[in-house]
This record gives sequence, structure tokens and C-alpha cells, in this order.
Amino acid sequence: MKRTRPGIALVVAGGLTLALAACGGGSSSSSASGTSGGGSGSGTITWWGWTPDTPVAQKYIAEFNKVHPEITVKYTNYENADYAPTMSTAFQTKKGPDVFDVSAGGNVGGKQLWGDYAMDLAPVGEQALGAGWKDKFAKGYVDQLSTDGHVVALPLGGVAAGFFWINKDLFDKNHVPTQLKTYDDLKNACAKFQAAHVQCFTMGTNSTDTFSTELLRTISNSIDPSYYTKALQGKASWDDPVMVQSLDIMRKMQADGIIGQDATSIKQYPEANNNFMSEKAAIVQMGTWYAQYAAKASMLASMKGAGVSNPTPFTMLPMTSPDLSGKGNVPGYFGEADYGLAINADSKNAAAAKTFVTWLSATKEGQQIVANAIDLVPALNGVQADWNGLGLVTSNVQIPAFQKLFADASATSEARNLYISAETGNAQVIAIQQLLSNKSMSTEAIAKQAEKDSVDVPADS
Repeated sequence: MKRTRPGIALVVAGGLTLALAACGGGSSSSSASGTSGGGSGSGTITWWGWTPDTPVAQKYIAEFNKVHPEITVKYTNYENADYAPTMSTAFQTKKGPDVFDVSAGGNVGGKQLWGDYAMDLAPVGEQALGAGWKDKFAKGYVDQLSTDGHVVALPLGGVAAGFFWINKDLFDKNHVPTQLKTYDDLKNACAKFQAAHVQCFTMGTNSTDTFSTELLRTISNSIDPSYYTKALQGKASWDDPVMVQSLDIMRKMQADGIIGQDATSIKQYPEANNNFMSEKAAIVQMGTWYAQYAAKASMLASMKGAGVSNPTPFTMLPMTSPDLSGKGNVPGYFGEADYGLAINADSKNAAAAKTFVTWLSATKEGQQIVANAIDLVPALNGVQADWNGLGLVTSNVQIPAFQKLFADASATSEARNLYISAETGNAQVIAIQQLLSNKSMSTEAIAKQAEKDSVDVPADS
């Protein structure tokens, strides 16, 4: 399962030394070890992760060094596929980093993989935020990064999905309302876009990525908001009538011209993303990470990357999913802690590592820097992006929508990928590919195969 926020392009694996501190390398002689909450320290620490991209990490570290110039942070970014084997070798040879990324689920940086190598950060969190410190982070984030009573990592931020992004300029030009309430509203909007030679809803299913399964989940939530979570917990089957009806609706979306006919031949990244960013399509389903492209500079870069030679930035807005089943249920968001920062239990400079991790995840100053990247839901409650200073395309329209989006995302109690096993995610990817490409295969047969190939994940994992 792909849990990380995808970027426009992969970052080349390899190290980048960010020597932004006044002091040079070497481990501090005042290093703290064990599970005490103390920070401070000086010297050099290493940070390894599959996210954020290196330019974002540079910004984080540069701001940290304005407050702590005595600590040098060396960040190395790995591609997803390289992270797990690199970490495994490093920990086995006692050459692991001081700080490393950990995700809530079992993907490249899952807490199940690396929790045993991480220091328990409960004392660090309590010292930084006081009694009831867990509740000062977004709902569930700390528990999602804990295992066996051990806080593996402090959350840096979260991610949520279950909604759409729209090109408001295309909506306005074609006299389409920016909030579509029902399936028929969506169908009628798509008819207008098609008449104007604009693709309505772009999505890609021709890969192992699980983006398309989020549409399936959104549809099922419009039928029965409790079903998908129950199925993940083994309390309902994947060939349940709710799943069959969800598949029927998705197939109907293709027949009605909502889902593009090219869906089975393209990927969500880069093709569907490029369709939206080049204004060939009016709607795309992405999560909160996509907000970063609403700023003029980021959008222009993304549009150029999508092949637009002389781009003009457009107004991008989140749109709540319509009630796709007609049962009166407006699908909500599903989200969780995207990733957190862990400290190697064998770090030789744990004091400096604690200072860095605490500043970035548990102070308003550090979380403000994270928030301003607008690709993560800030982990610390009460922190939001400096919307007026981000250079949005149409601030007066976008700011209220974004404020609501991030508030709702941080409050959601339904996990996104946390309890989806690799087998279940893959089974649903295959189901959708069959659904849209093989009209002779019944939705009942597709659902039965998905049930057969799925594996439940315990709710306490």
C-alpha cells in the first residue's frame, strides 16, 4: 500500500548534507540515551526518510537552525523501494541514523518494521507538552504511531482523502456549480464538460498504486458509512451487497461518462495528475497532500511539468464528494498520521536528536513550518498554515475552503490506510481494473475474488 503523499517527480536516492549549523560534525559528548525526556545537545545528527522531498527538508532544517545553530542535521532522502532494505542493513550493522521516518502502517516505514529500533518517545512528548500531551496532537495520531505501549515516533503531520479537487475556472466557464450534491449533479456536470471537450473526472488504474480504491471506498461510504471499516476489521466481507453495489456504481460512472474511458490505460501519477494540471480535466480525486499545488509558484511548476508551455495558474478547490448512492449519506474524509520522526535507541547523539524531533513536531514554531508546506495536516492542534502568506491563486475563495478542509481532515476518526493489508489493497486494485476493462465479468464475481484474495489486519496493529 502506498501511504505517503506522492510528489510530482521521484527524488533521486542519495544523501544531501545540510551543513546549516554554526558548529561542525561529530557526536556530542553530552549525548543523552535511554528514554529520558531531555533534549538540548549539540553536534551532528543524521535523518533518513522517504519523505519529505529534499527541498522541503531543507526548509525545515534551515528554520530549525535559526533556533538551534549548534546542531547540524544531515538529511538523506530515499525512494520508497530503497528505504526498507537500506534501513534493515543499517540497523543490523549498528550504522543506522539518529532520526528516521516511521509511518503508522506496514508500508516502507511501518512502525511494525522499525519500532524495536526506536526510543520510546512518550517521556519526550510529555516533557515538551505536559500532562495530557497526546491529546494536543490531532485525534489518534500518537496512538497510530505507537505499538505495545511504546511511542515509536512523534507525529509530524497527517493526510486525509475521500474528496475531490476541482478546477474552479473550468467549472465557472462551463456554468457548473462548485458543489455537486448528487450523482445526477455530477453526471450533468460531466455532460457539460464533455460538450466543451474537457474531460470530466480523470483517474488512473493502470498500476499497483491504490488511488483508485479510494473512489471505491468513497462510493461505499455513501451507501453505508460503517461498511468499509467493518470489512477491514473482518466484521463484514468484501463480497457483501454493499461492495457489489459500490462496484455497480463505479461501473455506471464509466458508462455515464463520469470516469474517463482512458482510466484503465493511464496511471494516477503522472498521467491523471498531468491531465488535471494541464486543464484537460476538471476533477481529480486526490488527498490533502494536493493542496500544495494551490500556491501560484507550485502550480506553475506543476503545470510546466505537465507539459504546459506558458501556464496561467488556475483556482483549485477541494469539493466534498456527492452522495453517489442516493441514500442521503455524504461521504466523509478518512485519514491518519502520515508519518512521524523516530529516534534510534542506539543514537550516539540522542540529546540533539530529541531537540530536533521535539522542535519540528511538538512546538508551534516547528509545526508552523510544516503547515506552511500545505502538503500535511499539521499534527499539533491549533496550528494552521499562514494562508495569507502562501501566494494562493485566489486567496479570498481558497482560504475559507482550505481552512475547513484541514479542520475536517484533522478531526476525522476513520483511518485511511492504517488497517489495509497489502493483500487487500492489491485485491481491490485488481477488482477495479477488472471492473472497468472487462464488462463480461459480473460485479458479484469481482467481489467474490476480492474477498478471496484479501487479508485482514488486526485493529490493534
